[in-house]
Amino acid sequence: MNKDKVFKLAKGFRGRAKNCIRIARERVEKALQYSYRDRRNKKRDMRSLWIERINAGTRLHGVNYGNFMHGLLKENIQLNRKLQGTCGHF
Repeated sequence: MNKDKVFKLAKGFRGRAKNCIRIARERVEKALQYSYRDRRNKKRDMRSLWIERINAGTRLHGVNYGNFMHGLLKENIQLNRKLQGTCGHF
């Protein structure tokens, strides 16, 4: 990776990580590893968040999450729990 590209990716980093090429290269490489990993983790986190919300909503009506999902399955209703954060007001 050339110097200009590294410094462009290191923009916003603190200290020498933004202007010393050796340190910037290390920090950019680590940041790219984190972003690769967390793109997958975000999907996991969003699914568990949706499950928590569905569970909270169903319990208000006296049904727990497992029974609610079983009822949907019996009625052949599919529910997508892998949604990304679609609304900005969570």
